[in-house]
Amino acid sequence: RPPRFGDCTASYRYSHCTMSATAVMSAVAPRVAFARPRASRPRGSKGARTMTVQASGDSSGKATWSTDRALRGDRKVDLNRGEQMTITVPATSANMGPGFDSFGFAVDLENELILERGAFKVDIIGEGETSLPRDESNAIIKAVKDGYAAIYPDESLPMDDIKFTSINRIPPARGLGSSSAALVAGLAAGLALAGQDLAKPQTKQLLLQLAADAEGHPDNVAPAIYGGFQVSINTGKQWVTQAIGLPTGMQAVLFIPEFESLTSETRAALPKEIPVADAVFNISRAAMLINSFATDNFEALRYACQDVIHQPYRGAAFPMQAMIDAALGMGAHGAFLSGAGPTVLALTGGHGSDVDADTMATFLAVEVADAMLAAAKE
Repeated sequence: RPPRFGDCTASYRYSHCTMSATAVMSAVAPRVAFARPRASRPRGSKGARTMTVQASGDSSGKATWSTDRALRGDRKVDLNRGEQMTITVPATSANMGPGFDSFGFAVDLENELILERGAFKVDIIGEGETSLPRDESNAIIKAVKDGYAAIYPDESLPMDDIKFTSINRIPPARGLGSSSAALVAGLAAGLALAGQDLAKPQTKQLLLQLAADAEGHPDNVAPAIYGGFQVSINTGKQWVTQAIGLPTGMQAVLFIPEFESLTSETRAALPKEIPVADAVFNISRAAMLINSFATDNFEALRYACQDVIHQPYRGAAFPMQAMIDAALGMGAHGAFLSGAGPTVLALTGGHGSDVDADTMATFLAVEVADAMLAAAKE
């Protein structure tokens, strides 16, 4: 199943959209795709991380999902036979240039985790279906247990009669938060099985603490949980995140190489200390990046997305900077390495136009994509 970006799927594997060129670079074999930054969810909305339940015996296909103990009694695993629990988590792009380990936003590309009663089994559909484990060593299964244990620390979640289906559209190890999506989906499922309401602020806050503690940084998990553009910190006592407004119509052009890049490996290659001048460089640009989004002043983003702390090291093995320069030269507002890479992301649009109806916005995004492809071939 090809990945879904907004209302169009576009990649060099699947060619389900005529928006992009069909050239395939032999050395990197990229996928260039078009996505939309996912806005933060309004208060009370379930948005991208919706948990839904389908009852097979209901003609409407829907059943009421309840975490009210008065309704479900003493059962500590809140999943009945004939029901399906679905957790949907978006891809995320972290750092955004200067915001190392702090900035991140969700994009319109999602993984799904489906739980139902049945003999224990892990089915994987899509990305990673030939490489990810299908037993209890799968990272999602561990996260489900950890989420459940956060509510019932003295008990083990009975796994022998729960079937898991993971529908993966986020390419693994490409800098789009696939591991964070798996972590958040698993933790959320564990909390839900323990009777927690994922729509409640306190549950989402607990989910953020668990996920950020597990990863050691919040830049991917915060937008995976809350959506939108999130700026996150650790106060010394807890993880805290705040949403930054996303302009209507902003698009992300993603250059997704075929090779993988593990965050653990690229992080190990980063220097342990940085000069004061480099710190000032990033701090000033991070502040300008936030102000650019706050004021819709996209002209400043070409400078505000610059970084000297991590990108020069993570992008040294492939033409990252050439693709960034090409994207900016073709009119992108800003461009940066997505997460630990190797995906390179360029921002276009965002002037309030309807992406679905504005052919000029689409044309400019395709121009940026073609420029990035040409730079990668050189």
